[in-house]
This record gives sequence, structure tokens and C-alpha cells, in this order.
Amino acid sequence: MLGPKPKTSFYPGYFAAVMATGIVSTALFLYHRQELSDALMVVTMALYLFLWYRYVARFIKAPSDMWADLTNPATAFGFFTIVAGSNVLGVRFVFAGWVTPSVVLGAIALVVWMVLFYTVMTVLIIGPAVELSSVNGGWLIAVVAEQSIATYLAAMIDVVPHHVEVLFLLSSTFWAMGLMFYVIFIGLIIDRLLFQRVSFNDLQPPYWINMGATAITVLASSRLLSIHVHAQIFLTLRPFLEGVTLMLWAWGSWWIPLLVILGVWKYWRGSEKVEYHPSQWSIVFPLGMYAAATTTMSKIHGFKPLHWVGGEFLWIALGAWILVAALAARQFSTRSHRWNQRQLSERDR
Repeated sequence: MLGPKPKTSFYPGYFAAVMATGIVSTALFLYHRQELSDALMVVTMALYLFLWYRYVARFIKAPSDMWADLTNPATAFGFFTIVAGSNVLGVRFVFAGWVTPSVVLGAIALVVWMVLFYTVMTVLIIGPAVELSSVNGGWLIAVVAEQSIATYLAAMIDVVPHHVEVLFLLSSTFWAMGLMFYVIFIGLIIDRLLFQRVSFNDLQPPYWINMGATAITVLASSRLLSIHVHAQIFLTLRPFLEGVTLMLWAWGSWWIPLLVILGVWKYWRGSEKVEYHPSQWSIVFPLGMYAAATTTMSKIHGFKPLHWVGGEFLWIALGAWILVAALAARQFSTRSHRWNQRQLSERDR
């Protein structure tokens, strides 16, 4: 059975901040902006440790609320940001040459993915029927998690090249599984958007994962295509990987103008205030991932203009990161000021 609604407010997808910061750091690394990349990597590490503290503390203090979020179709998929965040940071560690921490993060991500995936899927199958209104872009974070594992395993081939065939098989397996779930979930999401009434409140930032999931799938397949292995399975899969990679990059690119238009409609016509919410990192991550995926794809396919496109999106992603970080800092400052005022008021009494 689905659990009760949590009594406290806690956003399950907080690790999207790790995903966003980590992928922007990685994209900066790919474009040889070393100092900025290293600075954001440090920020990613700090966020990762802090958020684990927050999640563990909530689990200890309010396990029933955590279970309620995990068994609610509208919020459960947010927990997959833990998997994706761990792998994004793990890949960045591979680029930095920090092998042992990367292996630890990869192991954490795989264990958490197994627990989350089979828990959430079991609850969805044996629990009450899920209403279409519960389906949103956040469901695709499960796809991002699987593709992050595929990307991580492909990156590890550079570290342990003598296991190239095993890692290629495992990476391509997670890539294929993520692709299948993307096809299923995006069909449900488009059904929700086109054939159900959509309000301003429905169009939350996680809908940007519609594009972000394709971008990380492109990144994973592009990494696989860069592997030099003469196994028959690779020779068989290569044409398929190339075709699907180009198709998904085109599909993801198509989403970007539409998501911008829907965002303008939401904030302009809906007259909504632009205030910080942790889900806004779900806008930054797809932009950074699109930049990283595009430049990686350009190297594999030899389509050099894509490298320029990726570079432009890198600065857009960095600008979006700065904006969301500024909104978060402003909210933190406002809350701190209110708390100080409340303390002073209590003292005066």
C-alpha cells in the first residue's frame, strides 16, 4: 500500500544540486576551464556530504515520512538523484585521477539504485493504481540514474582497460535499460501534457529532465562509441549506437525551445514570482548535461560544429547555476534574518 503523506516538508530530490554542480564542473573540464571546474568540484563534494547528512538525519528522525515519500508516485523518483549525483561526482573524480573515491561513489550509487529501483517498481505494481496526474518529468530521473551508471562504467574503462569487455557489456546493458524506460515514461509524460489539463503549477522544473534524460543517454552512448574494443558485440552494436545517439540528440534539442516557451508562459502569464526551490537544479543539470553530451558526441562523430554548440550551452548552464545559487543564497539570507529577528523578539519578552 502507498504510505501516508509526510507531515513535514522535505524535497526528495535535493541531490539534483549535486547533479547540476557536478555536471557543470565536468563540462568546464571538457572545455579546458580547469580552475572553474575544480572550484565547482569542491562545491559538489561539499554539497554531497552535507546532503547525505540531511537525508540520514531525516531517516533517523522521521522514517515514516521518508517511507511516505518513497511510496508516493509523485515524489518517489526524486530519490534517484542520489544515484545520479553519486555517479556524476564519481566521473568527475575519474577525470581528476581520484580512483579510490570514484570507486566508492560508484559502489554507493549501484547499491542505492538497486534498493530504490526495485522498491519503487514493486510499490507501483502492487499498490493502488497510479493516476496519470501523478506522472511528471521527475519520473525520468530514474532513467538519468541508469544512464549515469552506464556513463560511470564507460569512464572506468580508462582506469581499468584490462576489463574493457566486461565494463562495456555492463555499461551498454544499463544504457539499453535506461533507453527502454525513457521510451515508456516519455510516452506517459506526453500523454499527460497533451491530453490532460495543464495548469501553471503543473509545469515544475523537473520537466526539464525530458531533455536531460536524452542528453545523458547521448553522453553514455558517445562514451561507449569512444571505446576501442574489437569484441564482436561491440562491432554489432556500433551502428545501432550511432543511429540512436543522433536521434536522441535531435529529440533532446527539440525539447529545449518548447521548455523555454512553457517556462515563459508559466512565469509571465501565470504571474508567478521567481523564488528559490531545490527543484530548480533540475533545470541546470539538463543544460550542463546537454553541453557535456554535445561536445562528447562531436568528437565521436566528427561533427565539429556541435563542439561550438556545446560550448555555448556550457555558458548558459553556468549562468543558470549562478542564478539558482544566488536565489538559494537570498532565501538562506532571508530565513537567517527572520530567525535572528525571532530570537531578538523572544529575548525582549
